[in-house]
Amino acid sequence: MYINEISAITETTKKAIEYYCEKGLLKPEQSENGYRVFTEEDVSLLKKISTLRRLGLSVGQIQDILNGNEAEAFSKALQKQNSAIEELREQNELLRELSKGGNWENIRNRTKAMETRKTITDRLTESFPGPYGKFLAVHFGRFLREPLQSEEAKSAYREILEFLDSTQFEIPDDLEEFMDELSKDPAIDEVSEASEQALSSAAEDPESWLQANSEIVEQYMQFVQSEEYRNSPAYRLKEALKSFCEESGYYNVFIPAMRKLSPAYDAYQTKLHEADQAFMEKWSGK
Repeated sequence: MYINEISAITETTKKAIEYYCEKGLLKPEQSENGYRVFTEEDVSLLKKISTLRRLGLSVGQIQDILNGNEAEAFSKALQKQNSAIEELREQNELLRELSKGGNWENIRNRTKAMETRKTITDRLTESFPGPYGKFLAVHFGRFLREPLQSEEAKSAYREILEFLDSTQFEIPDDLEEFMDELSKDPAIDEVSEASEQALSSAAEDPESWLQANSEIVEQYMQFVQSEEYRNSPAYRLKEALKSFCEESGYYNVFIPAMRKLSPAYDAYQTKLHEADQAFMEKWSGK
């Protein structure tokens, strides 16, 4: 059977299957025309891999299990889950402290170290392991911290899965490493939050914001036109993403579905449009 068939049978995305093949978890035969051909044994193996992924095991841990190191890998997985349980207990304790008049600033600082991605992000990164999932976590994680609730959100989520699984976004190895570093940076949420706050201020009163921040905007405009920026991984990633967006149907499929999935993202897009219009009116002639 081909990848479409095993994807449907096991309810696993094609991107995930390709990644598992890349990492050597699955080793299908290749037909004369170059297509991967999967067997019933591959189906059983993929079901086991998917089960372990849903139980929170990493690809590395799954490799250990498949290589015969089950006891050690399961022991590490249990330790990880026990840590998560302990974190939940700590969160409950902080709530109790707040209910008894605890210091907000002190508790806020403690929760920053505990903050983790919420349900939708976890589900997306589980469905798309490797660089695809890292990209989603870096760029959209802050909008997807709530669990799926409404039927509209569930429908939008399925539409996003189908879109992402049917498009191809090739990322060079060095940019994959760059994104991996970004996704692990503990400051990424703070930077995203600061950017979102600045965007909100700009959208509420664009003229005042641009006037107050004209020097910063001028510096930014000079930087993005510099050779330093154009030779950076950030610029190459932006250009790769731009091409992907223009060619894939990103703007008329993915963006509308994301706006249905996440009220926070919908509000962000509205503010982004308003701020962009104000920016273009002031800076397009420069």
